[in-house]
Amino acid sequence: MNIIGQGVGSIDIDLINSVKARLKNLVGIYVASLDGLLVSYIGAGDPDKWAALTATLAALGSTYVKEMSNLMAGNHRHIYTLIQSDKGFIINFRLNDYAVTIIDDNPDELNMAVALITSSLTGKR
Repeated sequence: MNIIGQGVGSIDIDLINSVKARLKNLVGIYVASLDGLLVSYIGAGDPDKWAALTATLAALGSTYVKEMSNLMAGNHRHIYTLIQSDKGFIINFRLNDYAVTIIDDNPDELNMAVALITSSLTGKR
């Protein structure tokens, strides 16, 4: 299955493909519009539910960072939201006009995933 459907122009396909290639314990990648509609996915589970969760978490992350900016001097920019368990992790972030969730069931791959996301989203390669 192609992770990104045709006509989705502003998603960095290189980032998605890099994540797919480098995370050996990848459970899923879900791409959603910011209003929670499924754009594309690879993985298990209910993709529509994951799309809604993906958009919600991206909005919450951005809201938390906005509020953090209000508490502290300076303007902060949301890069990603991380949820970690003892057996894996979820990374959620905005990619242009879309929200993306990556799920992996190996906590040892967390640092690699964070490095891939951070370098792509902050422009530091």
